[in-house]
Amino acid sequence: MNILVLDVGTSSMRGVLLTHAGEELTRKQHFYKVSYMEHGCVEQNPSDWEHALYDIVKELSAEARERAWAIDAVTMTAQRSSVIPVDRSMRPLCNAIMWQDKRTNAICEALNAKNEKIFSLCGSRVNPVFSASKMTWIREQRPELYRKTSKFMVIPDYLNYLMTGRVCTDYTYGSRSLLMNLYTHEWDEELLGLFRVDKEKLCELVEPGSVCGTITEEFSGLTGCPAGIPVITAGGDQQCGAIGQGVVKEGVLSVTAGTGGFLVTAANEVPKNLEQDVICNFSSVKGQYILESSVLTCCSAFDWFRREFYGDCSYQELNEAVAATPIGSNGCLCVPYFQGRSTPDWNNMAKGIFANVTLATTKADMLRSLLEGICYEIGNGIDTMRKYLEISDIYVNGGLTNSEPFNEIQSSVYGTRIIRRGKADATARGALMIAATALGVYESAEEAFHVIGANDDCKVYVPREQDVLQYRACRAQMNRLYRNVWETT
Repeated sequence: MNILVLDVGTSSMRGVLLTHAGEELTRKQHFYKVSYMEHGCVEQNPSDWEHALYDIVKELSAEARERAWAIDAVTMTAQRSSVIPVDRSMRPLCNAIMWQDKRTNAICEALNAKNEKIFSLCGSRVNPVFSASKMTWIREQRPELYRKTSKFMVIPDYLNYLMTGRVCTDYTYGSRSLLMNLYTHEWDEELLGLFRVDKEKLCELVEPGSVCGTITEEFSGLTGCPAGIPVITAGGDQQCGAIGQGVVKEGVLSVTAGTGGFLVTAANEVPKNLEQDVICNFSSVKGQYILESSVLTCCSAFDWFRREFYGDCSYQELNEAVAATPIGSNGCLCVPYFQGRSTPDWNNMAKGIFANVTLATTKADMLRSLLEGICYEIGNGIDTMRKYLEISDIYVNGGLTNSEPFNEIQSSVYGTRIIRRGKADATARGALMIAATALGVYESAEEAFHVIGANDDCKVYVPREQDVLQYRACRAQMNRLYRNVWETT
């Protein structure tokens, strides 16, 4: 069985045709651009995703016919909180308001007093990244547009409609809206009232891993994709990425050090002692939840430092500079909140700091301190996760994990072994695992992971005890510095 995985990212859409055992047959990728505007507004024309969808599926279908490969099903995973208002004909009424958009800061600040109630119902604090406040902004600032809106969709909802003609959204996207009840699995009347969103403007909720429709004759005629094959919703990109890394049961934690950092672990139920220092959402695995923590800048901070201080220096030279610098960076300390802090306290005002800088400090010291600071903050997130669940395995991935020195720092800062899997595309592989399980190829996502990942190369990093102790002291110093600067302002 061959499954076409559509992975809808922030900068591009990829289509990957995979066998149910995980063998890649072919792939296509189309790039597009997000529009960054004044006052923190971030938008994108929905036609970008529409054109990318049709082009990718058309190209892949043509190659599949030429090579006699079957396409037996389609599945999709996508970025989670960008909002598209559509009319009765399901056509977009305006540009999508993207997940990075900050125009709703004032709306969110006005609701901060309700954070305890909101978190108790949906598992997330009020924040502009989630989709609900974007809908509120449209109601308050564009009332005519709100009246014309038949449905608020996130990107995968819209693309799913184009393929199947069905209007629905799965739990993983619903739980990133602040409007879905974590316990009833339904849109919550109290949350809808707080955000002033009409229930009829929201899509039908379905479980991730559900067959949400079949390819229509119209879509087939435009793309060559076989009509009548099932389309499965695999859930959000971070959920699928974690599953591709092995987060298919409790006790496994995925750390993705990409543009930002994401920590995801699975939970069989909502923790009874759940506090507002994590996000609790639905997993792509039916019946499971995930706990999420995040770091807003990882590769983005590293790339900034490289660009500003090292110019055209190669990554190999940077790794050598980091490896040659002693742990603790000769006393230099970095607080890595270059775009604010997310979990646990959602401090948008926090900034990056280099401290303990002397006339003897080198740029290599500062570079290593930046990487150490990122690991300290990820370590803070891991400690928070351990309040709720016992963590037995930590899998790492993302751009920064291409650096051997960074992985060695990670292991010693976290005080435990970490595992880096050799296969890339964890997000697409996670979506494949969910889809293949939904189609009955595997009995569970856990079985799918063990079969598909059986031949992956894995590298294990083990902490050095003397480094663990030194890093523990450095992390405590960074946390004190953060509290001294930001908790007193």
